[in-house]
Amino acid sequence: MNKLRKSFSAIGILLGLISLAHTTGAATAIYQVNETKGTFLQVPLDHEVYTYSKQPNLQDLLVLDADKNPLPYRFVSVAAKNDSTEEKIISDSLHFFPVAVDASPDTLRKLHTTQVAVRGNNIQIATSDKTLDNTTPEFYLIDISQLHHSLTGLSIDWAAQTSNDYLEVELEATRNLQDWFSLATATLVQINQQEQSLKRNHIDVNIAKKDYEFLRLRILRGAEHLQITQVIAEQKLGAVPEKIAKETWAIKGLLAKTQSTVYLPNSHSKSYPVTAWEFTRNENTPIDSLSIDFGSAIYGDSAKIFSRAGEDQHWQLQHQGIWFNALVGSQWQKSNPVTIYANRDKFWRIELNDSAKNISAPNLVFGWQPTQLQIITNNKPPYLLAVDNQKNMSFNGDQVFNQILAASTPVWVSTGLTKLNIQPDDITQPKKPVDWKQWLFWVALLLAVGVLLGFSLKLFKQLKASNSD
Repeated sequence: MNKLRKSFSAIGILLGLISLAHTTGAATAIYQVNETKGTFLQVPLDHEVYTYSKQPNLQDLLVLDADKNPLPYRFVSVAAKNDSTEEKIISDSLHFFPVAVDASPDTLRKLHTTQVAVRGNNIQIATSDKTLDNTTPEFYLIDISQLHHSLTGLSIDWAAQTSNDYLEVELEATRNLQDWFSLATATLVQINQQEQSLKRNHIDVNIAKKDYEFLRLRILRGAEHLQITQVIAEQKLGAVPEKIAKETWAIKGLLAKTQSTVYLPNSHSKSYPVTAWEFTRNENTPIDSLSIDFGSAIYGDSAKIFSRAGEDQHWQLQHQGIWFNALVGSQWQKSNPVTIYANRDKFWRIELNDSAKNISAPNLVFGWQPTQLQIITNNKPPYLLAVDNQKNMSFNGDQVFNQILAASTPVWVSTGLTKLNIQPDDITQPKKPVDWKQWLFWVALLLAVGVLLGFSLKLFKQLKASNSD
């Protein structure tokens, strides 16, 4: 009986050690909060925090004081909120006049009395006994004298032709058709390739109601054989939210092993050659925008962007369309970033037309809206931002945080973080939880085997004794 008791005591000690090993451990500090005065601190978090955190909502992060005690904290978005009603846009089609080179200011003053031939909103003006046929005018005069609202944007539509893929334009305004004021310069784009199209035809302006009467649109590039079909005035109604800069970072691509498309929308699709690069990122930041950076390489054709969470999974199409990168004048113009929703995939792939095989590897640019960390501190600095993948420290931060805020009027003091010399691989990975049912099963099995072995030995001795008799 005493031996049995000792056996159970040893098993109990062993299980206790296993439990202790499972529940103890220390969080790893990765950043230190910069010294500043104030109880309520606010620090920005960049995308690199996700190289340490393995939780989608940074749930494995802790804020500790100098004694390693957890402090209340919360994450807040830095995106500005628009408390106004849903944004509305007022659009009006404007009359515009292609003006000949020989048109004088006196001719322009007599626009409303000159004999005109109206074709929709495009008005042809007769000057010096010559009718302008909209071939290559010096500029386009746009009538905004009848607008009864402010102007926040101008959209230009034109007939798509190869020579007019890119338009470099300059917009000016006048009150007396003699003195002109520069408003904006812009590059307008309209590309049609393989049943795909890309159109960027908007010019941002800010003109108060009745401030000007006419606009002058000069075509600095792409005027040859240009056929402008429509000019639309736009006014956005509602409060414009404050623009918060996104954080962006780029990854260099490697030439993919597979240079044929991975996009097969149906079983009858045939693979065709492409120029493809693949990318791997080392964090799981929830990105919300994508862009391709070609550097100084000129491109204007179809592009596809794919992603997947693991190497053994199928590629998922994230974007398909025309992507361009062109030198217009002295400035590089390129497609706007595309919007996606909180994508955490690790592996990415870009497929371009096979004609891009001479282009060097582009960069894939990721973007996200940074997060702010708000901390309620004590009098024990320095404060550390740590990661605890094993969730050893349980702390109901939200409840404590809200209770403290309810009893005070916080003044948030902005500060920053200093990165400590900790590598992501140094973070202790979470251990798998102990399956106590499985442990109890094996302990019971071993005890049963021990009892059966004891009975077998006892029976063997009895048989041996009876045989000797």
